[in-house]
Amino acid sequence: MTSSPTTGWRPWAGAALVMLAWWVTTYGFGSIPMPALHPGWFPHLGVVLTNGLSLAISLAVALLLRRAGWWEWRTIRDLAGWRAGRVESLGWLLPVLAIQLSYIWIGKTGVPGLAGTAGIMLSTAAGMLAVGISEETAARGLALGAVMRRHPWAGVFATTLVFGLWHVGNGLFFGKTWDETWWQVLSATTFGVCFAGARLLIGSVWALAFLHGLGDWTQFLSPGAAPVWYQIAVMAFELVWGIVLTAVAIRRR
Repeated sequence: MTSSPTTGWRPWAGAALVMLAWWVTTYGFGSIPMPALHPGWFPHLGVVLTNGLSLAISLAVALLLRRAGWWEWRTIRDLAGWRAGRVESLGWLLPVLAIQLSYIWIGKTGVPGLAGTAGIMLSTAAGMLAVGISEETAARGLALGAVMRRHPWAGVFATTLVFGLWHVGNGLFFGKTWDETWWQVLSATTFGVCFAGARLLIGSVWALAFLHGLGDWTQFLSPGAAPVWYQIAVMAFELVWGIVLTAVAIRRR
């Protein structure tokens, strides 16, 4: 007896294809030197366009998978988590909001605040919001959305592992040292567990995209990186909180 295309290996393979398409597009296009995409009036124009392109490619792949019968016949909007979701569950994200804002005050230099002109802050905000929407839609939206109904725990950890490994591209293409790269892979992985659990509980990626972009924005503009001890504490919390959110989401089904 054979399994249905939407209950066998195809949903998993489709999720992997979407995440691979996002990675190839983001790092392939993003690594091409194009000074025109970094104008003085909008330094993060290239970031916005790159993430917009990777989002479009991810959605196109998802549409093809859905049409081919690899994924359940649900709307792409549902799969992507482009819904309001369970607004009453947003309170579970308050600790995450506190962490994302904390980088304004936690820095090695001991100088609180954000550094940069108003123009830089606005440009960075646009770029980081684009990153948040693109990454959350591809990873916690489409990929996790394809498998989370039948395999919530496996879906959380599988998509999170791939999400963490996405960041190897920073070492391969963007000149990061391998020490920096593997640390980012680790922090992205625990971050992914937390946000995947939130996706299951809330049913939407919009709040996650905002928080993702907010955290990147505060970290980029803070006057110094957070101390290592604080980063470790955040990663530990994200891992535990993500497991809690996943368990609560499954119990509420």
